Amino acid sequence: MSARDFQLPPLELAELQGGLSLLAIQRRGLPLFHARLSLPAGARFDPQGKAGLANFVSDLLQRGTRRRSADEVNALIEGMGAGLGVDCSMDELALTLTVPAELKAEALDALLEVALTPAFAADEVASARRRTLSALQSDLDEPGTLASRALINVAFGRAHPYGHPIHGYSREVEGFTAADVEGFHAARYQRKGALLAVVSSDEPAALAAFARAALANWDASWPAAAAAREEAPFPPLESSATPLSALVIHKADSTQAQVRIVSPGIAKGTARYAEAVVANSALGGGFTSLLVDAIRVDRGLSYSVSSRLLMYRHAGLSIFSSFTKNETLRTLIDVALEKMRGYAEAGPSLDSLEKARTYLAGLFPLGLESHEALAEQVSDALLDGVGLDHLRKYRSRVISVTPEQALAAARDLSPARPGARLVIVGDAEVAQKALGDLCPVEVRQLESLA
Repeated sequence: MSARDFQLPPLELAELQGGLSLLAIQRRGLPLFHARLSLPAGARFDPQGKAGLANFVSDLLQRGTRRRSADEVNALIEGMGAGLGVDCSMDELALTLTVPAELKAEALDALLEVALTPAFAADEVASARRRTLSALQSDLDEPGTLASRALINVAFGRAHPYGHPIHGYSREVEGFTAADVEGFHAARYQRKGALLAVVSSDEPAALAAFARAALANWDASWPAAAAAREEAPFPPLESSATPLSALVIHKADSTQAQVRIVSPGIAKGTARYAEAVVANSALGGGFTSLLVDAIRVDRGLSYSVSSRLLMYRHAGLSIFSSFTKNETLRTLIDVALEKMRGYAEAGPSLDSLEKARTYLAGLFPLGLESHEALAEQVSDALLDGVGLDHLRKYRSRVISVTPEQALAAARDLSPARPGARLVIVGDAEVAQKALGDLCPVEVRQLESLA
C-alpha cells in the first residue's frame, strides 16, 4: 500500500516580540473561528514540594479576572455560544475557544483576558483548594486512576519533572496560597515559549494581521518578564537490566485488580516515532492486536486490554494496561508477559504489520478535520520540535515502516523488557499470593498516592 503525504491547509507562522509565536491557519468551509493559546506552564514546571500547582492555577483562570467576576466571565463565554477549554498537561497549558466567525474579536479578547489577567481572589483560591482536595480524595475510590498515579511515580521517580501526577498530592495542595498561584502565573505565563494559533476561513495573512492587532491591545497585560534562567538539563530515563519488580497499592476487599506493566519509552520528538507507533499498534494499540486477541478474545481474562506509548516532550513510557478478577490475576500477568516477551523477540507478523500501517495511515487525516484538532496538532508539532513535516509525511512514514524497523521497535519499547515495573491496585494479600515467586513485591497504602 502507498499513502500520499498529508496536505496541510494554507498557514502563516511568525515569531513576535518576546518570543511569542503566532500561527494563522486557513480552514475553508465552516464559518467558525478557533483560538488556541499554548503556554509553557504544564505540570513539569511545578515547584519542588508543590506538585499540582500548575493545574491548580489553570483551574482558577475562569474564576474571575481583574475586570470581571467568575459569573461575568462565564456569562461572557456562554453569551458567544461557546465553552472555554482549559487543559493542563505535563508540558503545557492550553486555552481554547471556538465561536462563530463574526465573534472572533470578542472571543480572542476574552481568551487573552482570562489567560493574562486572572484575579486570583482569596476566596476563589480557597474554593479551588477545597475542590481539588475533594477530587483527590475521590480518586482513592477509582482503581484505574490510582494505577495511573502510581505508575508515573514508579517509572520516573519522584525527583523527576514528570514524576508526579498532574493533579498533585493532597498533602502539598492543602498548603497552596495565593502567593504561590500568583508567583507561578508570573513565572510561566510568559511570551517566551508561548504560541497563539488561530483558525478561520480567512486568508492566513489577513488572519495573522487580525491576531497581531488583538495581541497589541494586551501588550501591557502579560506578566512582567522574569529574569532569564536556564532550565537544568532534563534527567535521562534509561532502561535497567534489573529483574521485574512489583508495587502493590492496597485497596482492601477489592474483587478485581488493576494491572500495569511499565518501562521507559520515547519522547515525542524521536526520529523513531513512526516505527514505534506501528509496533505498538500491532502489539496492543488496536482492537485486533496481539494482546487483545490473547487476553480478551482467546481467554476472556479482561474486557479492557491495551498497550500504549505515553510520550511527553522530553521522555516517555511504554505501558501495558488491563484489569481482571482476583482469581485470574496471575494468569493475566503470565499471559501478558509471555506475549510481550515473545513479541519483542519476533516482532509483528507481516499480516499484523500491514494492518497496523494501514489503520494508522487511514486514521490520521480524521484527526485533523476540525478547527480544534488542526490547531492542536500543528501547534504541538511546532512546540515539540518535530516541525510541520511530521504531519505532512506521517502517512508515508507509517506505511514505509519495514518488518526490520518494527522488530527493532518491538524489542526496544516492550513494556515487559528487563527492568520493567509491575503496578497492581487491589487487595494486597491477594496480589502477593498471586505473584508468588514471580518477582519482589512492595506494598503501599492508598494514602501514599493522596
